[in-house]
Amino acid sequence: MKRRLGPIVTVLVGAALVAMLVYGLTKQGTSRALDAAIEAGHHPPAPNASTALPVLDGVLGRSAALTHWRGGVVVVNFWASWCSTCNAEAGLLERAQDLLASHHEGTIVGITYKDLTGKSLGAIKHFGFTFPNLRDIDGSYAEGYGTAQLPETFVLNRQLRVVAISRGQITSLPWLTAAIQQAAHT
Repeated sequence: MKRRLGPIVTVLVGAALVAMLVYGLTKQGTSRALDAAIEAGHHPPAPNASTALPVLDGVLGRSAALTHWRGGVVVVNFWASWCSTCNAEAGLLERAQDLLASHHEGTIVGITYKDLTGKSLGAIKHFGFTFPNLRDIDGSYAEGYGTAQLPETFVLNRQLRVVAISRGQITSLPWLTAAIQQAAHT
């Protein structure tokens, strides 16, 4: 019996190691390809820029893609009503929208991440957002940006190329205005 147990244990340990390897390779986490490109001084194209998402304006059936705002600076902000740090940066984003609009530079585009439409619309009203908001129902749109945590912000130039990234809450209007200026001049 002992002679049979050795090979069985070896096979089981080997199978467990293979299973852990497969799990590790398939669950590596979010892609940071955009971050690496920015760090290297490149401006990669915005992922999914021509993919239309539902517009959060209370009118059913409307959709828009980032290409709608090509020609201006676009600040893409992934957020959700249930995200406390998203709520904390809401006022700062609205101030940035005021600056963009007053200088005719572009717009903020909010994209809700795995949020309920009613909750998102309530947050938009509560915070008085004047910028457009789209809905990423299942998070698949955000995957192209490597987004799995909120909030995350991507500043795009007039050709919809990524020039700056904030992974986490924006706490400084100067960072955002500097990124917008960089986008306006690249």
